[in-house]
Amino acid sequence: MRTPVAWFNSIEQPRRTAAAVGGIAFALLLIFMQAGFLGAARVNVSIIYQALDFDLVIHSRAYLTLPRSDPFDRLRLIQAVSVPGVGSVTRFLTDSYGWRNPATGSTAGGFLLGVPADSKAFVDPEINRQLATVRPTLTALVDRKSRPSYGPWEVGGRCLINDQPVLITGSYDLGLGLLADGSAVVSDETYERLMGPWNSRYANLGLIKVAPGADVAQVAAALRERLPADVVVTTKADIIRREQHYFVNVKPVGIMFQVGVVVAFAAGAAILYQILASEMNNRLGEFATLKALGYPAAKIYGIGIQQGLIYALLAYGPALVLATLLYDVARRLSGFPLYMDLGRAGFVLGLALIMCAFAAVLSLWKIRKADPASLF
Repeated sequence: MRTPVAWFNSIEQPRRTAAAVGGIAFALLLIFMQAGFLGAARVNVSIIYQALDFDLVIHSRAYLTLPRSDPFDRLRLIQAVSVPGVGSVTRFLTDSYGWRNPATGSTAGGFLLGVPADSKAFVDPEINRQLATVRPTLTALVDRKSRPSYGPWEVGGRCLINDQPVLITGSYDLGLGLLADGSAVVSDETYERLMGPWNSRYANLGLIKVAPGADVAQVAAALRERLPADVVVTTKADIIRREQHYFVNVKPVGIMFQVGVVVAFAAGAAILYQILASEMNNRLGEFATLKALGYPAAKIYGIGIQQGLIYALLAYGPALVLATLLYDVARRLSGFPLYMDLGRAGFVLGLALIMCAFAAVLSLWKIRKADPASLF
């Protein structure tokens, strides 16, 4: 049986090993948090699109992102209905609004989502069922996951949206995280009352459901051929990818999260390198003895790499547990969709192993200094 030299080296001085593992765990925790925020940002920016039920979407050619979706002439929706393969077209309106709680005087912002009261615009059947309650003008459904700045409110109570009194007839779970403090769903008629009558001529999006049995790609091609060049037709998957690309790769906050992952990885590699280099330097006599006994260089170097792997694996467990707990705390406090999943856990484990291999290889030059002649 081979002697696990790397393991014995790791446990010989428990305090030193604990300090090393703690430093590496901290770096892995940073990676977990940055990767978590980056992943949550991808989910967060597409959360409205995920909540809407459509196969294709019509948007303005000047569209940049949902919060900056220039309106287009709603005549395009009427034109789209006549295209073969189109099952239904739903007008969708959205813009930011001001919220005021008359009971507490608290104010906040949010996204107002306007749809026809007789539509089935949402994936959640509970929201679709409640749309019937917003038929009267100046009524709304309010997001239960809105931030505390909305103050206490309840179904049947009243709020002020853009300084106009609105009756709350229902509620739903959405949560916009970084996008806004909260949201409210109203009928398109109420939207026009709250946001200005000029909106009656426009739509921000046209949500298209293809007819049963119709091919989505063929219907999209027919729509692009039929509709004027002032609008664009794309699939649900493509608009979500575009939204995520803009937020993650263009907006500063998304770039910050990506840079954070790289910086945390570099910090962890530096910490692990310092630990391993110090460990190798302290054991030069032992490595020199192994050389004198005829151990091949590959096996001796393998001890250093194995020790790096041991440190990384020992640090990974505590980092995973702490990250899961912090995800839960951050989600409860901010509403940001931070969840630990197998993909993220595996991603960080892979980074930990790469980090450890990188640091271990850099520290092997210390072993090269182990000279058997120095033993005599």
